[in-house]
Amino acid sequence: MGKMALPLHYTGVLPLASGVLVAAGVAAALGRRDGSRLLRYGLLAAVLGWLLYVSAFVRLDYSLKEVFWETSPGLPAWMRIASSWAGGGGSLYLFTVLASLAGLYLLQRHRRRSFQALLGSIVLAGLAAAFLNDAFTPMQGHPASGAGLNPLLKSPWLYPHPLSTFSGYALLAVAAAAMLTGERRRCLVVYELGWALLTIGIMLGGYWSYETFGWGGYWAWDPVETSELMVWLVATVLPHLLMTLPSLSAFNSAWLLSSVFMAMYVTRTGLSPLHSFAAPSAGALVLLAAGLTPAAYAVYLAARRGGEALSEAAAVLRRRQPYTVGLLVAGLVLAAAAVYVYGTLFLPSILTAIGREVSVPQMESGIRYFHPVLYPMLVVLLAAIPLAFTGDRLGWRGYAALTASTAIVATAFGLAAYRGTYLLAPLSPLATNAMMAFGLPWALVAAASVLAYLAYKLRLGPRRLLADRLTSVSLLHLGLAVTVIGVLLSGTYAFNTKYTWYYQLKPGDSIELPGGARLVFEGYSYGISNSTVDIYTDYVGRSSTYMLAWSTINYIKSDIVRFLNLYNQGKQLVARNKTIDWLLGIARKSPLALNKTLVVKANATLKLFDLERNTTVVLAGGEPVEIILSNASININLNMNPNTGIMSVNLLLVAGNLAIVLPRKAPLEQKIGIHRFIGIEPGKPLSIAVDGVNITVSRAALLSEALLFAGQGRPLDLKGRTISGSDAALYIYGSIAAPGGGGIEVPSQLPQAVSAYIVASADPTMRRVIRLIEHSSIYSILTNTSRLEAVISSPKCLRGVHSCMGYVAAPKLVPETAWLDVKLRLDQGSSHRDVRVRIRFEAYGEVQGIHGLVSKVIPIANGLGDVYVVVSPPVVEGYIGGRAAYHELLIYYLHEAFKQLPPEKRLALAALMAAGYNIDVLRDGVVDNSERQQLEATLMDLYLLAENFNPANSTIAREGLHVEVKVIPGVRLVWLGPLVMALAAVYAAASRVAAYREGGR
Repeated sequence: MGKMALPLHYTGVLPLASGVLVAAGVAAALGRRDGSRLLRYGLLAAVLGWLLYVSAFVRLDYSLKEVFWETSPGLPAWMRIASSWAGGGGSLYLFTVLASLAGLYLLQRHRRRSFQALLGSIVLAGLAAAFLNDAFTPMQGHPASGAGLNPLLKSPWLYPHPLSTFSGYALLAVAAAAMLTGERRRCLVVYELGWALLTIGIMLGGYWSYETFGWGGYWAWDPVETSELMVWLVATVLPHLLMTLPSLSAFNSAWLLSSVFMAMYVTRTGLSPLHSFAAPSAGALVLLAAGLTPAAYAVYLAARRGGEALSEAAAVLRRRQPYTVGLLVAGLVLAAAAVYVYGTLFLPSILTAIGREVSVPQMESGIRYFHPVLYPMLVVLLAAIPLAFTGDRLGWRGYAALTASTAIVATAFGLAAYRGTYLLAPLSPLATNAMMAFGLPWALVAAASVLAYLAYKLRLGPRRLLADRLTSVSLLHLGLAVTVIGVLLSGTYAFNTKYTWYYQLKPGDSIELPGGARLVFEGYSYGISNSTVDIYTDYVGRSSTYMLAWSTINYIKSDIVRFLNLYNQGKQLVARNKTIDWLLGIARKSPLALNKTLVVKANATLKLFDLERNTTVVLAGGEPVEIILSNASININLNMNPNTGIMSVNLLLVAGNLAIVLPRKAPLEQKIGIHRFIGIEPGKPLSIAVDGVNITVSRAALLSEALLFAGQGRPLDLKGRTISGSDAALYIYGSIAAPGGGGIEVPSQLPQAVSAYIVASADPTMRRVIRLIEHSSIYSILTNTSRLEAVISSPKCLRGVHSCMGYVAAPKLVPETAWLDVKLRLDQGSSHRDVRVRIRFEAYGEVQGIHGLVSKVIPIANGLGDVYVVVSPPVVEGYIGGRAAYHELLIYYLHEAFKQLPPEKRLALAALMAAGYNIDVLRDGVVDNSERQQLEATLMDLYLLAENFNPANSTIAREGLHVEVKVIPGVRLVWLGPLVMALAAVYAAASRVAAYREGGR
């Protein structure tokens, strides 16, 4: 008997024990007994389990499924630690551990049973979600390597952004639990640290996007970004309402707890605005349930204490203290914004839970959805800041005057921008300019009011400033105003690609950058890693990329292999049949001009056919007629039927001028146009010779120019005894005699194989591609069906149309990374700085359907903004009709990988890369004919380009490196503002701890 796989990895033993202990502690607390000891043991077990969990990643223990999916031998040891929270299960376990640490801190003093139960529930929800999201699932089989970390996550930013964001989530959740259960001292320290960490996390996430994706944007209303903002808004409401509407503090705490779990649910499901093809996992549903439960309680508290809150608001307004009124206004505006964002994510979250397809506004739709609502709220919030910090000194009249003057200035600037008189962003819409111009005065006044407050306090002495509890609060609001100024100045420049300049930079070339700097391209080199990744285990037969690769090879078998076989057969037929070869020759020379007027006199039958009325009129019945053709030529046409692939041979005798003399006057006079033609049948076949081509005419159809060009030409005239006209044609029924005997009937059909050969021979692109195929190793597979079948048919599956669906005999291990090292020099005045960048292509990224290319961004300081430079590999045009283009790093990677692979493995790898490159064709679940052709063209292009690639003759040397440049003004304020806010919150927490210790003494 074989060994049974354990359902739990050894790294899950301590987390499981933690869950048991925490559950016991919760049960004790709910049973009105002290469960703090059990709870502490459980929290400690979760923390200790984390150390064992991370060690599995550092040691590359592929027996854990998360290790397989998130690591590889080429990943440095310091990055393997961070990879432990790169996956869904690992990030949820990280949240649980951080919540456990915060809980251990609060449990030192806050031991209410209600807090124990709520804290334990938070930890249990995190553990359950982690288990159900495969954090501790063993790996089936024995992979030789890992699948590799997401290419975009292979960055130092994988440390600060997730750690700060999930730390913020964990600390805010635990602080909310403590506040819900009556703790007001230590929980505020945890809250402030959590708020600071989340603020930094959001900023770092924006910067990570800014310096990774290569288009300059740092905010795109992506659902995950929006969920982080949701938590931040709800958390920011808390201190404002705590001081003005304390009856709602419990409501706000429950709402905050709900928002944390809702945000993690959104992160785990993605809430794609395009399609959701599968219901969320059980782990995600745990998060949703953990978010809905406190949400329901928050609604209950709001309904219960709403009347009391109204009384508190009225009392604040009656007292007319500027600071508390400003605090109330800001709190209400923040609450309204939080409700709007929370509601935007709440309903889609519910719908995804029941398997419905949903969309959440993002990118352009996010701008249209969020900005009209949140922008006015932002302006009101900015207007409230001077009231809070300068209202006491200005008084209500002074504040009213300040607000009115700010409104007048903002309106004047806004109208000037909207009319196009004064533009801050010339390539952006006028409405965007108006929003920038209107918002900047409010943000500047808000910042100035905080600075005025700090300057006033500083005049009283540094100690008074440091001891003032509002110092940290004022700095926090200063950071907010600075952030808003940065966003207003930079947002449209960062988001809008219209501000981008594009360059092709060859070695030795340079470009002048805005601000006076010069970027010089000094050299480059390609390289590929020795480390490998597993692109087979846990992919084959399961992943969408393998499914699409399998389909693509089947398309090749049905289309290209079949056509290639026909082409080869046709080539052989033409070589053996001199008549066909001769026909192709004269067809290529066609039209053949007759250098004299052609006069034919013969007995013939002429009939006028009316296709519209279905009538026939006999114009001559075996009687003498005379046909006169001048400026005539013979056209031998080879026409392909696209549905059958069969080519017909047609013969037309085209006349610039034509006249037919009838034996008698016609019974009617009319125009012979689009619905009529004349049939001509001579008493005996006629012979016509031109340029050595002998044509026998058995019968013919006379077609007017109007009929030939669907009504766009002139008709023939039937009048008296004459039919006359210009640019008409005789469609010939007869034969063409070949030299040396034999001939070809016209019209007739050529064999399908000959048709394929003719089509390919007549198309320069097809001739080139076929020549490349014939000289490539792929030719041996395309001309041997059994070898091709072996690539897509597993020995374990039954023979049949779909029995091996998703199976591709790809190499199990392939090189992990290819790179392009670029050496640049930045000249700024008299200073020179070497800039070395590495552009990466992670092969497994393409196989995972997330794309493997990671271009390099170089932000160059330009005052408060950046000159944003993006360096990318050049694009290589495909061979097959220019259907697609490919970055050269992909071609280089395949070129190097092919060196160790036989043709079948090369084909399989190229198919996977083609599928990953075109994975978006599966977006609607159906591959149409155009997409099918694109997939086939991509596979053939990649295979042929890779085999023929020569690094010494790179496109970089011929055409240059692809460089994009844009100026993003004020963007550095976007990073500075949140940093000031976070430091202010940390300072507030430190001051609070110091005060507690002072009080304790």
